Amino acid sequence: MIDLPVNYAKVLFDMNVAEADVAESRELMESSELMEALNSPIISKSEKRKVIEQLFPASVWNFFKVMSDNGDIACAADMFDAYDALIRERESTIEATFTYVTKPEDAQIEQLKQKIASKYGKSIVNLKLVEDSSLIGGFVLEVGESVLDQSVRTSMTKLKRHFAVR
Repeated sequence: MIDLPVNYAKVLFDMNVAEADVAESRELMESSELMEALNSPIISKSEKRKVIEQLFPASVWNFFKVMSDNGDIACAADMFDAYDALIRERESTIEATFTYVTKPEDAQIEQLKQKIASKYGKSIVNLKLVEDSSLIGGFVLEVGESVLDQSVRTSMTKLKRHFAVR
């Protein structure tokens, strides 16, 4: 199966479009009215192309015309997500989320970033900090598809299951 949004993201990435143009296009594509118009089978291709030329930066006209002509505009949000992943890869960046009850000190946060960077072979770690008192204690660290759950809430749930089985 072809991963259409990823293929479009690769093409956009290879076009070396200015970040501002990509950001402007992403913002435009968040409009439900525009998405409906570009997806509509009632509106002609030529009309859709005119709309693209009126709204989008010139550097991406042909790109979005092809997406529209192929009826693939609906995958724009996924395409932008895949594009962001390609940018992170190029910049040797990784995204992570650290969920906690008690906020760690700045030095601990920097240590955590260094460990993540080392483990995943990245230069930059964009660490999102999220407070969540429902964890009771401990933390949850999400890096890509990996989740390290060291929360008291999860430990208690595991204990309950363990004793329920006996």
